[in-house]
Amino acid sequence: MVLFKCMRTLSPEEKLSKELDQDIKQWQRNYDNSIKLLLLGTGDAGKTTIIKQMRILHVQGYSDKERQDYIDIVRGNLHDAIYSLVSHLTLMEPSLDFQDDDSEISGNYILAMGPHATIFSEEYYDHVQRLWEDLGIRECYRRSNEFQLIDSAKYFLDRIYEIRKENYVPIDQDILHSKQTTIEIQKVEFSVNVSKNFYNGTQEFWMFDVGGQRGERKKWIQVFEGIHAVLFVVACSDFDQNLCEDNKQNRLKESITLFTDVWNSRFLVDAGFIVFLNKQDILKDKIESGKDIGIQFPEYDDYKLSSKDGNSFDHYYRTRCFIRDTFVKITQQKRDNVTKHIAPGITLNYEETKLRDCYYHFTTATDTDNIKTVFDDVHSMIIETNLRNSGVSGVE
Repeated sequence: MVLFKCMRTLSPEEKLSKELDQDIKQWQRNYDNSIKLLLLGTGDAGKTTIIKQMRILHVQGYSDKERQDYIDIVRGNLHDAIYSLVSHLTLMEPSLDFQDDDSEISGNYILAMGPHATIFSEEYYDHVQRLWEDLGIRECYRRSNEFQLIDSAKYFLDRIYEIRKENYVPIDQDILHSKQTTIEIQKVEFSVNVSKNFYNGTQEFWMFDVGGQRGERKKWIQVFEGIHAVLFVVACSDFDQNLCEDNKQNRLKESITLFTDVWNSRFLVDAGFIVFLNKQDILKDKIESGKDIGIQFPEYDDYKLSSKDGNSFDHYYRTRCFIRDTFVKITQQKRDNVTKHIAPGITLNYEETKLRDCYYHFTTATDTDNIKTVFDDVHSMIIETNLRNSGVSGVE
């Protein structure tokens, strides 16, 4: 006689628990096999824009529904831009004014809507267009480093003819230029084809983005564990602007201080470091318009540009290399005693015998071609370093 073991039927709750356990195991396998990248930097440095670029370059971009969701964000950014310009026009020192009575009427119309308008009529867009053509508003924009204005203000105001259309759908550049404050940890997963110099196949990457404002930085420690490389993003064009959170603190100086803290963090001793010297397009425009970083950084006056970095009489190249070398100096400072976090509750103290590598790239996060080129280099560097640390060398 053959006896069959009675199979007990799982309850719905037990089935769900089993499925969750399987999902967690699969997630853990994916996590262990992926290279983890952490985007750090101050607020508005361009970290979220890089996350968006990864979606465009390595995932499937943005769906029609997601583009529809960005319509309100883009139009909100447009309103934020024109409202800020009108609000600060007469507050400037020396003060500015509208060029004619029609512009003043339009300015009062915008102010009456308040800073957080959500419904925009044809009349509204007519007023915005008139204001953006006003010489007083244009001068206010030229002096926008004196107050808080989103970097994409000119981009969206120049595109008002498209944004105001009833059938408007944001293009990739609109999404890349759009701004929303990051208040939670964001993650994007993507795979990259690996060069035959390493091995055949693909490599999975997980990239994390955390808010850069001072109030959000306490969350950073949550994602330090297991990070292979830190991508520290610097808004180089911020050299003449102050923080939203602290109007007396220079933005670039805040970035330098933050980088020093991150570079010396005991939780990131084993992580690779890449510095993205971002917003090169805005930096170039500022320097070519006559702005001088020496006002905020007097040491710039004595800075000597290396011949391999370009023409020493080119103020833009001299400025961007001065910013880069300011960060280089931080990484070249040897630490006598390093505390390394090796397990929960366990640390190891040792003397640092060699300097860690740090790589630098000049970037414009809204330029997809530029970010693709940079990330091709970054991906190869990270994979090669990861293989080397694992005792595996690439194939020549």
